[in-house]
This record gives sequence, C-alpha cells and structure tokens, in this order.
Amino acid sequence: MVDRSSRAELTRVQRMRRVGLGLRRIVYWSEQASAFAAKKLRLHPTDLTCIGYLYDSEEALSPKQIISHLGLSSGSGTALLDRLEGAGFIRRVPHPTDRRSVLIELDREQAAEPIAFYRYMRQSYSEVMDKFSDVDLDRIAEFLEEVSEVQVNARLDGLAPHE
Repeated sequence: MVDRSSRAELTRVQRMRRVGLGLRRIVYWSEQASAFAAKKLRLHPTDLTCIGYLYDSEEALSPKQIISHLGLSSGSGTALLDRLEGAGFIRRVPHPTDRRSVLIELDREQAAEPIAFYRYMRQSYSEVMDKFSDVDLDRIAEFLEEVSEVQVNARLDGLAPHE
C-alpha cells in the first residue's frame, strides 16, 4: 500500500498501474478465498458461487438466469442444480405465472455455512467502505461497473477465455 504522503508524487501512469494491480489482487485473492471456503465446506467452487448468487439475489431465480450468470453450458448448469438440490441447498419451485417452468430457491437454513462465508465477506467489505464518503463510493461503484462491462464485452467478443 502507498502511504498518503507519497500519493501526491505519483504520476498518472503510476496511479493507473496501482489501480490495475489492485484489481488483479482483488480477483486473485477473491478466487483464493472462494476456493479455500469451498474446499473447507466440501463444495465445488462453482457450487459456492451459485449459492452466493442466490443469496445476493434474495429471490428465486430461473435456471436460465443462474446458468447464464455463471457462464455454464445447459448440461453443466443442470448438473450443478441437481448437486445443490441433492445436498438440500436449493429447491425447485413452480413458477408463479408460468406453469411450464420452475424457479430455484435457496434454502437459507440448509445453506447456513456457505452463507456465513458471504456474510463475513460483506461485513469485511462494509468495514472498508465505511472509510469512504458517499461521493467516493459512487465513483468507486461507477469505476467497477465500467470495468465489469469491459470484461463482459471482452468475453462476448471472444477475447477473454470462457470458463
């Protein structure tokens, strides 16, 4: 981390490199933390990611939404949902307006351990964000949203590897 007294002396290129390094570190350590948590919970990392996605959504989602978000093939997505259902983490429920389809609901009681990981991460992030003003948070969010969009577009354009 760069101390406050030396920040004023950084060039724009150095600042941009610092941001880039920060992003790479976030991605790396996020993947490491998720892999460690998944291993500790005896889950596949994608299973943990799916539980986190359902937890964050706070509502039932369609299998298509989940599969698309995770970037899985239809077959891999179905296998994932079958595993999570078999473990009791999710349940398939009838869609309220479309009798032909189902929604995926997270069983928060059964998924208490994986959810604890996400709660811990949220709390840790909140502690960091408390140091920033609302204006700062808006700017940070805007930056992250734009970087995320670049990554989505790179993947859609075939420039980034598909998992």
